[in-house]
Order: sequence, then structure tokens, then C-alpha cells
Amino acid sequence: MKKSLLIFMTLMGLPLSAMAHPGHDAVGFMSGVLHPLTGLDHLLVMLAIGFWAARAPTQNRFQIPVSFISFLLIGLTFGAFMAQSNIVEMGIAVSVIAMGVVLLLSAKINVVWQIAITSVFGMMHGFVHGQELILANNGLQAIIGLVLTTSVLLLIGFVLGHQKDSVGRYLQSLLVSVLTVAGAFFLIA
Repeated sequence: MKKSLLIFMTLMGLPLSAMAHPGHDAVGFMSGVLHPLTGLDHLLVMLAIGFWAARAPTQNRFQIPVSFISFLLIGLTFGAFMAQSNIVEMGIAVSVIAMGVVLLLSAKINVVWQIAITSVFGMMHGFVHGQELILANNGLQAIIGLVLTTSVLLLIGFVLGHQKDSVGRYLQSLLVSVLTVAGAFFLIA
């Protein structure tokens, strides 16, 4: 309970601009690199997906992050040619909470659902930035930077997910708590 309260208080102190999607100026490689680091929703979901992949059965471990990145790119492409939608923003907020639930149930989710969930979340996270990153000056450079940082965050989550025993359980509990509190905050805000 103390951890959850501390996490909640910390999240309440973060500026809303760090959690919102609008306002990111995609003008080149560094904008793409920094983009996933400046949105708490992106940061948490990518860490959670990497963590989840590490806990998946050995034969599925790399399908989860590869699906996320693949559908992130597909979402970027669709986002460049379609009007932005508040439904997608709401979906991203829900994806934060959903990843908390997924981490709680990870051992009970079969591979088809793992890939489906990962693909939908990747598509939503890509779609919301399609117009920003593809239609901006140096959009291709921004996309390369975005994919690079996304890959690094997935890898960090993967490394954290490999922790065993009490450290692994603690990290999983902490990540689930942060995802749940942050997702609820995103839905309210």
C-alpha cells in the first residue's frame, strides 16, 4: 500500500506535458529518439512489453517485441494518411492499464493473444504519431530515432523481466502498480 501511495504521489507531481501526445515537434533524428522518453505512457508500455517478453515461453520471447515494432511502423504509416482520433488517445491510456493486467496474467495468456495484444498496442502507439513523424521535416530520421529508442526500451524491459526470485517479483509488482496508477491517471486527465 505504501508503494502504491508513493507511486501515485510521484505521478501527480509530473507535468502533464510529459504525458500528453500533442506538442512533440518531430524535426529530426533526436526528436524521434527523445519522443518515447518524454511520454510516460510510451515509456511504461514499452518497458512492460519488454518485461512481458522476457517472461514468455522461450519460443515466443522475440515475437512479442518484434510484433510491437512491426505494428508500430504500420501504425505510423496509417497515422500519416488518416485523421487523428481521440479514440486512439483513449486506447493508449487503456493500453497502460491493460499492460498492468497482462503482466499479472502473463503466464495464462496464449501466444496468439500475446501477439494480438502486442500488435494492437503497437498499432495504436504508432498511429497517434504518424502525422507528427512522417509528415514533419526529416520525418524518416525521426522514425529511425523513434524505432531505435523503442528497441532500447523494449530491451531494458526484457533485461528487467529476466530477474528471478524476489527481485523479479518486486520489479513485476512495481511495474504493475505504476502501470495501473498511471493508466488511471491518464484516463482521468
